Amino acid sequence: MPFQVLPAQPSDIPEIAIIHHDAFADDPIIGRLMCDVKPDLKNEYDKKYYENTFAHMHLTGSVMHKAIDTEKGKIAAFAKWVYPYTLTPEQKAEKEKIDLSRSYPKGTNVELYENFFEQLDKKRKHYTDEERDYFLHILIVSPAYQRRGLGTMLIQEGLAAADRDGAKIYVEASSKGLNLYLRHGWKIVDDIKMDMTPYGGKGMAIEELMIRQPGVGVGTGS
Repeated sequence: MPFQVLPAQPSDIPEIAIIHHDAFADDPIIGRLMCDVKPDLKNEYDKKYYENTFAHMHLTGSVMHKAIDTEKGKIAAFAKWVYPYTLTPEQKAEKEKIDLSRSYPKGTNVELYENFFEQLDKKRKHYTDEERDYFLHILIVSPAYQRRGLGTMLIQEGLAAADRDGAKIYVEASSKGLNLYLRHGWKIVDDIKMDMTPYGGKGMAIEELMIRQPGVGVGTGS
């Protein structure tokens, strides 16, 4: 089955939002955030997130690619990177005007949402410099297309760009993506541990925080 990697477009948002939901439905942390939200409200929330992503790419260094099943014309996977960026004073002023407040749909586990993302944001700021480092923010493969090498396809351009720049790459890894990142040279530097019992889940969930130094991993000779 042939696949092709292309830049994602705003017109892809409806399909991307569905893949996002399906891929994270059984994640021990992300899957608990809105498991009690009505599907149509959850879908609208996810679409709004990606609408904001496309609208503010020029202010955030964001780059999005999709892997297309060329036989069926469907999106099989997608990735969102944040490349190093430096803003002009005018762009900084524009970015400061962006409304970052969250309006949660009814049924959201707000306490879990704010606890988890507060920790993510704090760690991200500690380990990355937006003017020098790369950040693989989102890598999602549709459950229907797992284990076909699409994750590797979608990270190749970012790996090559970071290696050319001699830059490190930061990623926040769930258990599903951990082995892919280890194969391509990322090392675990920290983690976020969440006791999911108070939030309706079971036991301890872990999000691994990883950094890849330039020129290491599969296909680099290291």
